[in-house]
Amino acid sequence: MSSMGVFLLGMVGALAPEIVRVYEIRSDPSRFQWSWFYVAASLAFAGLGGVLALILPATTYWGALYIGVSTPVLVNSMVRKGRERSRTPLRSWPPATARYSLVDSFVYAL
Repeated sequence: MSSMGVFLLGMVGALAPEIVRVYEIRSDPSRFQWSWFYVAASLAFAGLGGVLALILPATTYWGALYIGVSTPVLVNSMVRKGRERSRTPLRSWPPATARYSLVDSFVYAL
């Protein structure tokens, strides 16, 4: 297996849930707002999926793709655990009336 192939499949896997999410909201464009931050964060997230596929022992191309697909779960778990340790837990996440920062809206969408 080539390292480049593992990296690219990890990237594709990391972007797969986002592609599905954008496809699902195609009928209601008000739920999605394009921004340069969104594009940059998605590319960085794809890169993270590729790096994880290289670091974790992906022995097959399917394994590399699966590591990429599971990247949102790994990141989301780490962010929530960090939030739990840094402040008191919220009753519900996200609060119904809250406005989100760009980072929070990207993480919550995972």
